[in-house]
Amino acid sequence: MNQARAMLAVAHGSRDPRHREAVEALVDAVREQRPELRVEAAFLDHCGPTAARALHGLVRDGYQHVKVVPLLLNTAFHVRQDIPAAVRSAHGELPRRWRSTVTEPVLTAPLGPHPLLLAGMERRLREAGVWPGDEEASVVLAWAGSSDRKAAAVVDEVARYWQDSGWERVLAVPAVGDQAGDAVRSLRRQGARRVVVAPYFLAPGLLADRIRDSALRAGADAVAAELGAAPEVAATVLARFDGSVAACRLMAAA
Repeated sequence: MNQARAMLAVAHGSRDPRHREAVEALVDAVREQRPELRVEAAFLDHCGPTAARALHGLVRDGYQHVKVVPLLLNTAFHVRQDIPAAVRSAHGELPRRWRSTVTEPVLTAPLGPHPLLLAGMERRLREAGVWPGDEEASVVLAWAGSSDRKAAAVVDEVARYWQDSGWERVLAVPAVGDQAGDAVRSLRRQGARRVVVAPYFLAPGLLADRIRDSALRAGADAVAAELGAAPEVAATVLARFDGSVAACRLMAAA
């Protein structure tokens, strides 16, 4: 058996083909940054391979130690429940001759919050023509939304951290209804000279499209692209794999 470690990067999955394309591009970027590391992608739903199929492939190739990195931006239900359950089930389904020699996979913290993710979002804003920390610009930090209080608190923390970096104002809003557009209009009423939108999303999809459309209809000056395969995101994946930044408050991780 191979004593080297391998990474299993688990994403949510979507019927939108752009989601899979973005995840595969990110995994390729991780491989480029560390070519000696075996990295495989898996999905919870809608896409393949499943966590079980990907894990079994790694074990079949001789990897005894697999670390699972959730390709998710927040500590919510999927990270606390769905991914651990899928990984436990996948390990339990291993043939008996393998199970005794393969350690149970270790689950890392999700990608966010992490200073490198903010650097990746700033890269996307620069690509949209907005310089990070522009004192004349206000930012709508748009995210998927969740009933999980801890997840919401993390996004609020990201917004506060970003507010301190020099932006005029930063508002965090979920992708519910027309809230992105409402946030743009609210900032305009407060006197914002420029309003830009930073999607806190890993990949394109229905919610990210909704945010973009809502914000542009309301007159946003720019809407950045999703994080995707930005080099900073790939570096975040590797940081989680290495354990160089534990699951902790953003300020402590900086």
